[in-house]
Amino acid sequence: MRLTAKKTAHTAITLVLLVTAFAATAQNAPTIAGIPGPLTWVKGRTTFTVDKGSALTLSAGPKTDWFVDPFEGTVDNNAPILAFLPPQNYVFSAKVQVKFATKWDAGALMLWADDHHWAKFSFELSPGKQPTVVTVVTRGFSDDCNSIPIVGDAVYLQIARKKSTYVFYYGTDGKTWNIVRTFNLRAAETMRVGFESQSPAGNGAASVFSEIHYSPQTIVNTYTGK
Repeated sequence: MRLTAKKTAHTAITLVLLVTAFAATAQNAPTIAGIPGPLTWVKGRTTFTVDKGSALTLSAGPKTDWFVDPFEGTVDNNAPILAFLPPQNYVFSAKVQVKFATKWDAGALMLWADDHHWAKFSFELSPGKQPTVVTVVTRGFSDDCNSIPIVGDAVYLQIARKKSTYVFYYGTDGKTWNIVRTFNLRAAETMRVGFESQSPAGNGAASVFSEIHYSPQTIVNTYTGK
């Protein structure tokens, strides 16, 4: 959790999608098995490669983040995001693994409409060096909530959407889900969903997204996420 303003540095961001024996240029849109349609860049573009068509690694550069400081209004919006346009109702999940080095290094599932309407579901290193499930919901300004400490460098995250209501879940096996947060988020622009990697205080961080699952369905039981 951080509620102090951070200065945004102009840094080069390297974004790499690891895929077996294939490299693409920045002009191409990457595709991931099971995701409906291509991923597109929300901020910036770079080269990428694809590993077996399903595992995605995002490597964020130094001083990269998404955060609107609730005290001073400072906007950090330079962390790389790859996202797609889903239908109104869906369930989206992934295993998130992060090579942690510095506080606030994170990999996240990201909801994004514009720079002031988005939500970040992160697996993040706390200032106390504890890997933690963290949520940030931004409606003009960001809130920031550290939720669940995690043992190890990987966790499963899931987002379920019904109209403009979202439920965030975490799990340790990709089968059993625990509610972290339920909220409503509306914006003038269409809300995209995808992947984000960040290193707000460090020199860069790599986040691996695997076991990616997407289903255009509505959850029946909010408490189980199924």
